[in-house]
Amino acid sequence: MTNRRDIVHVEDLLVTYSRFEQTIRALDGIGLTVPAGQALMVTGRNGSGKSTLLSVLCGSTRTKPARGTVLIDGTPIGQLTRVNLPKLVFLVHQDPLAGTVATMTVFENLLVADEDARIQNKTRVELLAKYDALLRPVGLAERLRQQAEALSPGQRQVLTVLIARLRPAKLVLLDEPLASLDPTNAEICLSVIRGLKKLGKTLIYVTHRIEQTESFADRIVTLSEGSIVSDTTPQDATQ
Repeated sequence: MTNRRDIVHVEDLLVTYSRFEQTIRALDGIGLTVPAGQALMVTGRNGSGKSTLLSVLCGSTRTKPARGTVLIDGTPIGQLTRVNLPKLVFLVHQDPLAGTVATMTVFENLLVADEDARIQNKTRVELLAKYDALLRPVGLAERLRQQAEALSPGQRQVLTVLIARLRPAKLVLLDEPLASLDPTNAEICLSVIRGLKKLGKTLIYVTHRIEQTESFADRIVTLSEGSIVSDTTPQDATQ
């Protein structure tokens, strides 16, 4: 039974694929529940099923479960359309260039994500002030009118996480978002991610490096060969 405050409810999830005429179980009947507002870290070796899990949760058409139940905020994921799924789920890719449109300005990238601005019919002056306040703490305020392609890859990833802040999505999936970032932008990105949690967003953060999420993770799930082998807290994991 799912709780009405569970943003993610996964039950008996089986995902398979074929390799060299063999059937591989990428996810082997896993069950997982993530309450609203929780920051969950998912770790495990390469091939353990981490990215496959995120692919299922973001509704990718390339990853079709063979069996199981997947609910996002109480709704079966198969019933969520391309229109309403993005209002619930936002994915931050490992590739720092994947989350923004290079030929659009930083302002335009933020505006596309900012549903509240459109609902409230804010003026351009109001939006410039709002986005300046959002960008200034991360050192990007002077880039507001520049195209995103003028930013470094690390700055592009910071912008993507800021976009997650503006989007209405309750669930933010992060697929090793710091993997290719320099130390400075990685720390800036982490500070923005911590801010997402403070806003009440539910986070599922995939990484090989537990230390990246120690400052905000509530829970750590470890996958191995498509199965959950550990479900613990950061405090217990370090003991």
